[in-house]
Amino acid sequence: MMARPWNRRKWNGRWAATWLEAPLEILRLITLDDREALGCASAFIDSLFGELNGASMYLRKLEGQRKGAAFAYEMSLDRHRYGALMVLGRWGVLTRGFEPHVAMFQDAGEKVRAAENILARANEVIDVSPEYTDEVVEACLAAFRSLNLTFETERKAVEQAVKLGPMLSEEYKRTRRIFLQDLAAR
Repeated sequence: MMARPWNRRKWNGRWAATWLEAPLEILRLITLDDREALGCASAFIDSLFGELNGASMYLRKLEGQRKGAAFAYEMSLDRHRYGALMVLGRWGVLTRGFEPHVAMFQDAGEKVRAAENILARANEVIDVSPEYTDEVVEACLAAFRSLNLTFETERKAVEQAVKLGPMLSEEYKRTRRIFLQDLAAR
């Protein structure tokens, strides 16, 4: 049997030109059961909202300043906002790979597209504004908060699972660790 070539997806837009360089390690698994999928969802939720919280923090620090006035903060903001897009892209790759087999992933494609659209619009607001006005910052923070609603089902499932604490299954922990490594790869 011949291996399929890896199809790289490029994020298109004035604000992003990032590639998924290598296949995700998690895709080497033949199947995912519900516990393993929940471990991946946990890694996704933590990573996505970690990036969005980082972006929010730097937006607050830049509030009221002109572009270029605090270059280090702007670079950190960019790293987090593009990091969120990378996390979404990798979640989309994972869910497309296992969608037919995992109930949790059934509507993930629509959610990823909606979230990408929200982040793209927030990025456009940041990019076209000559300064980080209160309105720009609040609009972006509202966009970031809206992703909480987009991924509410996944977030609630993860919160419920985490209540088990030390009784979490080894499958959950293993897939969470593998997918966290996939998400952290830059």
